[in-house]
Amino acid sequence: MKKIVNYLCAPRLRVEKLNWTNSGKKVISDISISLFPGEVLCLLGDSGCGKTSFLRLVCGLEKEDTGEIYINEEIISSTKVNVLPEKRPISMIFQDYALFPHMTVYQNIAYGVSSTQKESKIDKIIKDLGIQNHLKKYPHELSGGEQQRVALARAIAPEPLILLMDEPFSGLDRSLREYIREETISLLRNSQAAIILVTHDPEEAMLVGDRIALMRNGKINQIGTNDEMMFQPVNDYTVSTFSNVNTYLSVIKNKKVETPFGLFEIPKNITGKQAKVLIRDQAFQIISPKGGNSYRVNQIDYTGDSSRIELLATNFDIQVKITVPGKTSVKLDDIIGLSVDERYVHIF
Repeated sequence: MKKIVNYLCAPRLRVEKLNWTNSGKKVISDISISLFPGEVLCLLGDSGCGKTSFLRLVCGLEKEDTGEIYINEEIISSTKVNVLPEKRPISMIFQDYALFPHMTVYQNIAYGVSSTQKESKIDKIIKDLGIQNHLKKYPHELSGGEQQRVALARAIAPEPLILLMDEPFSGLDRSLREYIREETISLLRNSQAAIILVTHDPEEAMLVGDRIALMRNGKINQIGTNDEMMFQPVNDYTVSTFSNVNTYLSVIKNKKVETPFGLFEIPKNITGKQAKVLIRDQAFQIISPKGGNSYRVNQIDYTGDSSRIELLATNFDIQVKITVPGKTSVKLDDIIGLSVDERYVHIF
């Protein structure tokens, strides 16, 4: 369950106009982000878009070319300031967990915790994560899920203000991934740490994040809540990231565009003679065919949660792909009609 984040307070982490070039390639370009106490921000994007590089800059493993990084409004990195990684109140969980192979589970967790508070802190974390029976084991003796718990315990033991997680669940099978992810995020939400979770999975970002920062080619394409990503996308890249889409190029006439499914009003900021119309595959509902609203079922793929249906129009040359919940009752070669939920129609 997501918690209510206080966005009126001072940000825990503030990044301003961060830029970084590596080996002559611009990896991070003009990124500005604020992260608040107790917030989970999912950094979403394709491989190579700069997600991990951004984390490495925040925690100090790499040095930005220009820009500033603040924690609790105190500058920790700029062209003139560079607080060392070990001095930053930040913990990071890597994709491969990066546990020390020569240390036991207990030694891994205790690493980096001050001796005065070590025993009480570690005992509580061990109990919360249910790893009491593994303390004398070494990382190679643990399963993937157990290693993930140990990595999490080591990351939160120093009570960091900020926790960075680089695709920590990607190496687990699906059923274990969902269980561990829910367990982990639930535990973290009880603290006031601010969390950045890197993922390439839009569904995971939707399930976990209070907000999502969608990256593309080293830049933030859009940042916002689930609703903002779904109903207020800034461009076609955001739309296609979170849905399969049907795309049409349409001529603008009288501030409207014509599609096979009717006329739609264009947004006020669009000028020119043409517009790109994107209709999410979940926008469609199946109705009785009538007149020009007639489609033949060409293919059905049942995924367990939903049915993906490919349709061919009977009166003109057009293909439509739709997704409906559960197992559909329509059959191959059935003739159906379609209605469209305009909330899922986006025009650019």
